[in-house]
Amino acid sequence: MEVVLENRETGTSKKEYRKALVPTWIKVFGWIFIVMGALVPFFYLTSLFFGFSASYMMFGLEYEGPAFALMPLSISTIILINGICAYGLLFGKEWGLNACLVFGYIGLFITIATMFIGSGLVIRLEPIIQIPYLIKLHKIKAHR
Repeated sequence: MEVVLENRETGTSKKEYRKALVPTWIKVFGWIFIVMGALVPFFYLTSLFFGFSASYMMFGLEYEGPAFALMPLSISTIILINGICAYGLLFGKEWGLNACLVFGYIGLFITIATMFIGSGLVIRLEPIIQIPYLIKLHKIKAHR
């Protein structure tokens, strides 16, 4: 159960205020992650039960093949958690901003780690979005 507090001066709820602080570019990426997070369990389980080969990729982690391995489960879990975090942020849940901050840093760490692990240094473009995203989330947190 969620308690909705209303600002008597503006007539807006705290939940609506939290939602209004999120810029459009984060909302677009958020909806992409919500859709991906909603679909990934279906695709992963389909691949798992029917033996389909699939490609999994997120934050520089990549896997192609059947779902009978730890890597596709890990990548699918990361995508699912990103979808849950995006839902919390876009729908103004109290836990949404903190969840996005925590998982945003985890995603940035994974991306940077994958740049150095493997066959030489690989420059990834994800931090170009991840770093401004984290900065904006910190600015939003300061206004709450």
